[in-house]
Amino acid sequence: MSTVQPPLSGYYRALMRSYLTTATPDLAGTVHAFATPIEKGADSQDRLWTAWGEVIRQASQRAPEDQTRLIDLVVALRDRGVRPDPAKPQVIWGQTLWTDLPLLNSQMREAWNWAAPPETSDYTWRNVNGFAARLTVAGLDFSLLGLWTIRSSLEETTQVSTIELMAAAEWFKYLTAQLRQWSEADRQFDGSDDPASAPGKLLLKEGFSQSGFSATRLSYWQRRIREGSTQR
Repeated sequence: MSTVQPPLSGYYRALMRSYLTTATPDLAGTVHAFATPIEKGADSQDRLWTAWGEVIRQASQRAPEDQTRLIDLVVALRDRGVRPDPAKPQVIWGQTLWTDLPLLNSQMREAWNWAAPPETSDYTWRNVNGFAARLTVAGLDFSLLGLWTIRSSLEETTQVSTIELMAAAEWFKYLTAQLRQWSEADRQFDGSDDPASAPGKLLLKEGFSQSGFSATRLSYWQRRIREGSTQR
């Protein structure tokens, strides 16, 4: 196993610790300290990967209601605009720094993968989903992750663990109105037969095959929640 540490891992861990534990944190100062090494470094992609990784790691250790400072930080970074030179945008993986928050989506998908049961047996899965849900409320769209979580919790097996239910519940907790709106609008990600957002095994058995959000799918989720998700 390699013992090489990611670039600036200690720096970002200390920065996040200070920001999250100080009684009255300096958001503007933290944004500046977070962004400067990435804007000025020659290896900005690697540094940004490390930075987002620390933000998500901190979120995974906190209940969703305790993630407000992290949400504020991400939003403030997005609102930082095109830096360091608007005339020469810095593009990472096809996304502009900072308006597109490059690499964050990829990092969140990785977190969704490593935090999912049975890899974790504590509150990590709930916390990662709560963070994604709260970011979505803040205007960063992680709704596909939400759909995946709800599908794995309510559409795949008749027996569902408490950990899975808690993770799915975060999306209903923070996005009740949006879930209803998306469902009523038959919101899709990549067409009605998109495999990424396709229904799970239990819905397929009922003859439902449309991908994405729908009123029928939402009604099914609500029914399973009412029944305690122990039997269909």
